[in-house]
Amino acid sequence: MTELRAGVIGHGYTGKLHASAWLANPHAALTAVADSDASRLAGLPAGVRGYSAYEQLLADDLDAVSICLPTHLHAEATLEALARGKHVLLEKPIADNLRDARRMLMAAKAKGLTFYVGMTHRFYPELREAKAQIDAGAIGEIVAANDCVLEHLGFLNVPQWYLEKKFAGGGAALTSGVHLVDRLRWFLGDDVRAVAGRAGNSYFGADVEDSGQMFLYFRSGLSAQITFAFMREEHPLVCDLQVIGTRGSLTVHTWQSYELWNNSGRQRKVFYTQEPHPAKVQAGIAGEVEEFRASIVEGRTPWPSAEESTRAVQAILAYYESAATGRLIEIGDLHAV
Repeated sequence: MTELRAGVIGHGYTGKLHASAWLANPHAALTAVADSDASRLAGLPAGVRGYSAYEQLLADDLDAVSICLPTHLHAEATLEALARGKHVLLEKPIADNLRDARRMLMAAKAKGLTFYVGMTHRFYPELREAKAQIDAGAIGEIVAANDCVLEHLGFLNVPQWYLEKKFAGGGAALTSGVHLVDRLRWFLGDDVRAVAGRAGNSYFGADVEDSGQMFLYFRSGLSAQITFAFMREEHPLVCDLQVIGTRGSLTVHTWQSYELWNNSGRQRKVFYTQEPHPAKVQAGIAGEVEEFRASIVEGRTPWPSAEESTRAVQAILAYYESAATGRLIEIGDLHAV
């Protein structure tokens, strides 16, 4: 297979970024897009077919699809795509429950198809270089970590379904916090053993959380804290990961820069200047699309695996249980997923 024929299901904000990434990939061809909103199919590039239903797209001659639908539709669309013999790149989170996640993982394995959950932060250059610095020993042995995301929902014209549990499955923790859990697992190189936390909905009063804190206990004995909020009023986007070591610390200001402090002093590297936010996110989408494509062609498991992405969701679900009960929730055998 020299050129992968791909389609995109769901052509909203994220779907358009996936479409652009497929169009820009020299080893792939975007051939079809599906969306139930006809206005989103207007102005498609030459040679790209538009469908009003994803079932029509799946009947097309495609090798793979990106699925960029609301969370409650992930399992249905993914299982249908796998049944039609398509490799699947699914936007995070994999699902809002472990039963659906397992169904998708098992279906892909049974079909011998690649199933990948896109985790854009794994491909942002500021995070990748920061991880390389830590791996090289720049801050010594890791002692602790914390992560934070504060988002003003208006800056992306977020759809209403983000604040409705029946569609989104959860609020800020599942939508954005899943990235932070995943990147903490990546940077610390460890699995989460137990989770505690609190949640609130003081900004929007919706039936999902719009603010909260999460405390993660790792199997190695390390711990980390996550703070998140969907801000109502205008507010700068903050997404800062701090890793503290025995010989210094490193802070990643996502979509901006990183700062490294150790016995050599302060080192700061800026990655972006005037780029609009979608252009920064596009780098992550392009990275996950290429990783997905390459894994199919090379016949290997993509990085990170869909099982790893599921473990991040497992931690979020444990957090929801902790927030509801006030108890520390043990996750148990993560490798049973």
